[in-house]
Amino acid sequence: MDRLKFLPLLALALAGQVQAQATAFDNLVRSPHVHCAFYKSYEIDRATGDLLLVEGRSQSLAHFQVTGPGRARQISTRGAGARDVKVVNTGRYLHYLDHVAGMYVQTTIYTCLESDERHGVCIRYGAMQSRHFDTRVISDPDAVFEALRDNSDPGFCDHSFINIQEAQKR
Repeated sequence: MDRLKFLPLLALALAGQVQAQATAFDNLVRSPHVHCAFYKSYEIDRATGDLLLVEGRSQSLAHFQVTGPGRARQISTRGAGARDVKVVNTGRYLHYLDHVAGMYVQTTIYTCLESDERHGVCIRYGAMQSRHFDTRVISDPDAVFEALRDNSDPGFCDHSFINIQEAQKR
């Protein structure tokens, strides 16, 4: 009988973990604008040997503007014009998926790098961007990201206008 009482508590605990994971990128998903910078490689801090991504020295930039649930427009320094992309929040990672000329451009946000402790929100996220032909990205973008992570361009993303009224609406 005690075991039966324990099962609902276990189910609630597991559901809470899933819900907590699903909210890791909620602020980023709700933000109307997301800005990312990507690098071909890391620089190395001479004093510590740590790997660094130096702002202003990126090889490419991407800007995502939300257009609706699960959709965004992307402007990138790697291509002319704006493109529609699919937004997939798996709870584990947040993906922006673009399909162009038979190739997929996958931008994956995987962790919080810097938080605003005062407001309790992440303000800078770790990201990777890859170009590939793996059609599994449509059904399982997490698996494709994990398989290609070591060959992807490292970077970071941040969002704007989260919890702030846009200037033109004042």
